[in-house]
Amino acid sequence: LFVIVTMVLLFLLIRYFARHLREKNQELGTAYGQLATREDELRSQCDALAQSKAEWETTFNAISDWICLISPDGQIIRTNKAVESLLGIPHEQVTGRNCFELVHGTACPIDRCPRLRMLVSGKRESVEIQRQDGKGWLLITVDPVTNSTGEVVSAVHLVRDITEHAREQKALELAKKKLNLLNYVTFNDIRNMVFTLWGYQQFIKERVTESAVSSVIGKQEVILQKISKSLKFAQAYQDLGLKPSKWQDLGQVFLMAISHLDFLKIRHTVRLDGLEIFADPLLEQVMLILADNILTHGKTATQVTFRYVEGPDSLTLFFEDDGVGIPESQKADIFSPDFPKTKAVGLFLAREILEITGITLREIGEPGKGARFEMIVPKEAYRFAGPSSKKQSGR
Repeated sequence: LFVIVTMVLLFLLIRYFARHLREKNQELGTAYGQLATREDELRSQCDALAQSKAEWETTFNAISDWICLISPDGQIIRTNKAVESLLGIPHEQVTGRNCFELVHGTACPIDRCPRLRMLVSGKRESVEIQRQDGKGWLLITVDPVTNSTGEVVSAVHLVRDITEHAREQKALELAKKKLNLLNYVTFNDIRNMVFTLWGYQQFIKERVTESAVSSVIGKQEVILQKISKSLKFAQAYQDLGLKPSKWQDLGQVFLMAISHLDFLKIRHTVRLDGLEIFADPLLEQVMLILADNILTHGKTATQVTFRYVEGPDSLTLFFEDDGVGIPESQKADIFSPDFPKTKAVGLFLAREILEITGITLREIGEPGKGARFEMIVPKEAYRFAGPSSKKQSGR
């Protein structure tokens, strides 16, 4: 009986372990299948990653500009092959060297080094320099790469050959100067001839007694006056855009403009808080035109206010007086070059000057209560400067 019981228990135990082993084998088979599937997925991902890397490398090396990743101290970590065509150095020999050594041929950074400025500003910095061989120009741009705490851990260093662009710019500037000189000579010649003709007119006028002839001479004088005014306007317009735009203190520009006018009888209130705008050097001419408009057409005007209102995407300037204002029927016409030149030809020029840097100009005053000129300045074209000013914004 003991043997039988032992045999039965042994049989049951063997059966139990056999069933358990089959279950484990099934689990292992399932796990193996999952592992095989995962292995296929990983292999596909590796293939895709390898292909993506190859595509990225091809794209990286296809860029004609020299691009490299540098450490904060200027050591080159990685580079594309454009350095070979730009500097004549095999790209394998570039890694580990300093950017200033290759670009400037110096043992330390130059004074205008964009990398050093980038470390201070924390944003993109650039500089144009002449090539070491003196046969061209390079544009160097450095963009910071930061970690989660905002610390600069590396930078993207880009060098572009701008020799052709620099030559084109130089040729364009030279052409502008020559054209401006030609216009200047032509205007002077015409002005001198008009002046001489005016003298002859006066000489004849003093010796003619017939009313019919005097009437014709009077009409000729009016035409000569119009020609003189047109020449004056054309000469002012020819300088438009000749020099590069720059940052200008608007309050100072306004004060300089009214210093050329008899503005003592007009009280002026300026609330600009150290505002600077990026505009053509002829900005003073704009302020002169607006101020002269008050003296010429304001009639009852006794004061002018120059202020601003800052919005989320732009800043609005208001140049307003307490004169007679401008009729609704003329608000659009006063900025037209075809508007009678004895009235407001300068406003056309003022609008053209401001539009160079994207600033718009229009008149929105209420007739009978004064003129109000509105200038909308884009966010990138204004900023505040000075110790007592608002926080800087814009460019």
